[in-house]
Amino acid sequence: MLRVRRARPSDMEKIAILEEKCFRYPYPRTLLHMLRALYPELFLVAEIGNEVVGYVSAVVRREGVGHVISICVDPQHRRKGIGRRLMQEVEKALIELFGVKSIRLEVRVSNTAAINLYKSLGYRIVKKLQNYYPDGEDAYVMYKSVEG
Repeated sequence: MLRVRRARPSDMEKIAILEEKCFRYPYPRTLLHMLRALYPELFLVAEIGNEVVGYVSAVVRREGVGHVISICVDPQHRRKGIGRRLMQEVEKALIELFGVKSIRLEVRVSNTAAINLYKSLGYRIVKKLQNYYPDGEDAYVMYKSVEG
């Protein structure tokens, strides 16, 4: 049974390990702790049983725009709807708790699975950022309007 909840301090090592499994250039532990401290209501984990299998982190920008900073699902648990559920829960928190009118994220241009997920959730590509990632790969900026 999948459950999404706020991350706890005791989850942070598991989240850091997930980052290393999911990304070529994982966020440092200090940044993960900072994101959780800054917006604890927007730093969520997905767990099956007592195992953390994914997480999402978001912030609110000055313009009142929600910004999904990172989302990661353990490779062994992908294609089970976990990423979709994490996105839906963080979007709900951004809208209900912070009143955002739009949400943005960046994604590698090569990450077709993630791009397709975001498109299915109503995001659209609005820009390409050249050399965005440390290895030189470009990123798409994707936006979603959530105004009623």
